[in-house]
Amino acid sequence: MAGLLLALHAMRASRTPQGSLAWMFALVAVPYVSIPLYLALGSRRFKGYVDARKRYAERNTRLSNITRDVQQKLSTMAVKMEGERLGRLNVLPDVANLPICRGNSAALLVDGDETYSAMAEALKKAKSYILLEFYIIKNDKAGAILQEAVIERVKAGVQVYMLYDEIGSHKLPVGYIRKLRKAGVRIESFNGKRFFLTNIVRANFRNHRKLVIVDGCEAFVGGLNVGVEYVGLGRMGYWRDTFLQLKGPAVLEAQLCFLEDWHWATYGDVPAFDWTLPQPNDEDVRMMILPSGPVDSVNAWNMAVVSLAQTAQRRLWLTTPYFVPNETVLYELQLAALRGVQVRILVPHDCDHKMVQMSSSTFIPDLLPSGVEIYAYTKGFLHEKVALVDDDVCCVGTANLDNRSLSLNFELTALMCDRTQAAAIAAMLEKDFGNARLMQASDWERHSMLYKLASSFARLMAPVQ
Repeated sequence: MAGLLLALHAMRASRTPQGSLAWMFALVAVPYVSIPLYLALGSRRFKGYVDARKRYAERNTRLSNITRDVQQKLSTMAVKMEGERLGRLNVLPDVANLPICRGNSAALLVDGDETYSAMAEALKKAKSYILLEFYIIKNDKAGAILQEAVIERVKAGVQVYMLYDEIGSHKLPVGYIRKLRKAGVRIESFNGKRFFLTNIVRANFRNHRKLVIVDGCEAFVGGLNVGVEYVGLGRMGYWRDTFLQLKGPAVLEAQLCFLEDWHWATYGDVPAFDWTLPQPNDEDVRMMILPSGPVDSVNAWNMAVVSLAQTAQRRLWLTTPYFVPNETVLYELQLAALRGVQVRILVPHDCDHKMVQMSSSTFIPDLLPSGVEIYAYTKGFLHEKVALVDDDVCCVGTANLDNRSLSLNFELTALMCDRTQAAAIAAMLEKDFGNARLMQASDWERHSMLYKLASSFARLMAPVQ
């Protein structure tokens, strides 16, 4: 009976028909297994975070005052995208409550060595505070280097705030955290020390953001976590990834996202960060930070992908390690290709999650007949999350093209409307496609019927993976 009741709940509550069907089948067929899984993984709405956000918005709290003040400052640098094509992007600031701002600068960081080196230099220069937010922090050589770097800055009088996701960083030992706290680093897990049953129910909602901010004037966002595999020393070998180093008003947008996450993790703490609007940079990159996650009233990352596909006239290039799109994204990619846009999707040849790779393979017969090109990266493991539209719009961030990023994870994406930045990303992606193999219909057809059935089942279960 409990399985049947929850199946009815899944029919109403799941965001997609596939999700409803997958849960309904599991809850009725194997209730003893699926009921606890549904209670932990079935929700599509992070109600606790939503309620906390509503409370501070309705009250005259310090956080709500900071939010209004920052939004007012950003409005002085805000720009609207003009024309029928780029005008489609104007919906995103409305969804995120953060504007596209002028006066930014951006530097593309390719792979772990370049990213970690740039971050290390920025941390050394910190004078007031450092904010760090990662999905995964590992207790390996990379984690030890970060640990010592932030402890050194604390000794120099710099305040350090760190957030990690307790699911992504489940192997992080207590000793690692204890050493940081003893040194004066303020480090918290995203869901904090809430009642353990509550956290089990929220296990499906993960903070997948990767963000570093120094003194409120410089920020880093992208795909890398903290671990030696991101410099090619893990089981996947060479690790292909991308980060973005930015300065300007967009840093305040990223800092506001961190503050809201910190406020949730610490039961209402609001540290005194610097909210001075940075001086406009001569590069004058038009940029916005797009936060997305299960607290969105309108799914921000899903909306962004749709907007990018509709904006594209000549090309739409997307890279993602996990490609299991929902129906909306799938149709937009097909439609873009059918109207003559060069749609290229770059995925790993060998994925670190077998079930996701099997699900991804089922999209070959869906997309290739529409003219969509799917490339499999062969030089190593592809983990970057990058998008390029024509010659003037591009994204670098943490969000993949799968159910988890489109519906469940807290993600962060830097969207830029700038020809120079788009050209840099185009050059980078040209090299990536040069290290990839164009997939053919035979890549699906050559598999056995058993593999195809298993892959189709994996795709059906994608909403609950």
